[in-house]
Amino acid sequence: MEFVETAFSFAYQYADNLALLILASIGLILIFGMMGVINMAHGELMMIGAYITAYTYHAGAPIVLAVLLAGAGAAVVGVILERLIIRRFYGQLLSSLVVTWGLSLVLSQGFLLIFGPSVLNVPTPLGSFQVGELSFGWFRLVLFVVALLLVVGVWLIFTRTSFGRRARATMERPDMAEALGIDTRFVYSATFGLGSALAGIAGGMFAMTSTISPFFGVNYTPLAFITVVVGGGASALAGLLSSAAYLSGIQTLTVNLFNQYVGYVSIMAAAMLALVIFPNGISGYLETLRRAK
Repeated sequence: MEFVETAFSFAYQYADNLALLILASIGLILIFGMMGVINMAHGELMMIGAYITAYTYHAGAPIVLAVLLAGAGAAVVGVILERLIIRRFYGQLLSSLVVTWGLSLVLSQGFLLIFGPSVLNVPTPLGSFQVGELSFGWFRLVLFVVALLLVVGVWLIFTRTSFGRRARATMERPDMAEALGIDTRFVYSATFGLGSALAGIAGGMFAMTSTISPFFGVNYTPLAFITVVVGGGASALAGLLSSAAYLSGIQTLTVNLFNQYVGYVSIMAAAMLALVIFPNGISGYLETLRRAK
């Protein structure tokens, strides 16, 4: 029985770490992989999602509706930012980094001035279950399922819909896409809005496990960027899944062998090692293998 408890605990922690990396990164890797924009305001879009979830939940909305509204609200903010500011910096990697970093400061400080240092937190739902003498929360499993559903949903959008075909054409050859009558400005706005919506949903989900404040995104932005960089931009979803699987495995192993701090540091070390071996990211290596066949 002790072996079953240990094995289940390890698998549970791995699924939890995997869900955290996927949820924190999926909106960011979509924007970076499809649009080539380093969005330093990604954490603030997650923060907006967390605030919307908290306020709508305490106003009486069901938690599922609150999270969906968080995604919608973050999407609206993302589209506004894209149309007013970010679209001026496409193809300028360092400029987009500086501009979005400035936006992150404006948003976090603005929320601090308007809402104060904290808001009412959202309780973690669903309770817990037992495996032997160990207790596990149901909500962590829900996070894992939601993360997988979002990956499947994004894959379906970009491979099975007309918008997805137009988006992929725009990202690969915008000049040719425009010549074929595709509204590339709309595609860029919609893609950025989708990435922002995913960030808002992630923030809404994490609002049930973390303290909500104007600096909420600071807890997740570094992990999201590490996951995106290790994954690479050759294939957004393949990079996300491979990078998240690799990093969460390293973290889970080192946390069980040592402690939480060593586990966090091990992610940094594992990321550096991966980039030494795969300078273009894991997805870049996988794309090279595919073309070599």
